[in-house]
Amino acid sequence: MVDAADVQEIVQELDLDSAIRRVLKAASFRDNLAKGLHEVCKALDNRKKPALCLLADNCDEPQYKKLVEALCKENGVPLIRVPDGKQIGEWIGLCKYDAAMNPRKVRKCSSCVLKAFAIDDEAANLVREAVAKNNEIQLS
Repeated sequence: MVDAADVQEIVQELDLDSAIRRVLKAASFRDNLAKGLHEVCKALDNRKKPALCLLADNCDEPQYKKLVEALCKENGVPLIRVPDGKQIGEWIGLCKYDAAMNPRKVRKCSSCVLKAFAIDDEAANLVREAVAKNNEIQLS
């Protein structure tokens, strides 16, 4: 059974990385993610403005990065830069898990778009506040 002290400890440990991870995991279950170049470009050009876009810094193709950056800037979509594409792949569920729930066979994903927040919780609020302060965020 979880008591109030445990909940308070969990809330205090929430930083931007873990908040983004939770938001993306919830969105993947509700089909609110666009992943891959074709889906990302369609989502960014959509009349409904997406919540945010994630782009991997280690993307192999420079034109891919320029296209996603330009679409984000043109449509006013917040951009979050992540150092590794495998990190994005793990966050959106492009991996298999072993018995101990450790990610195995993580696939790289160079970009994804969060179309809308799936749930309204403290993680979503933290991400919204960070994006409102700065339209482009670099994660470490």
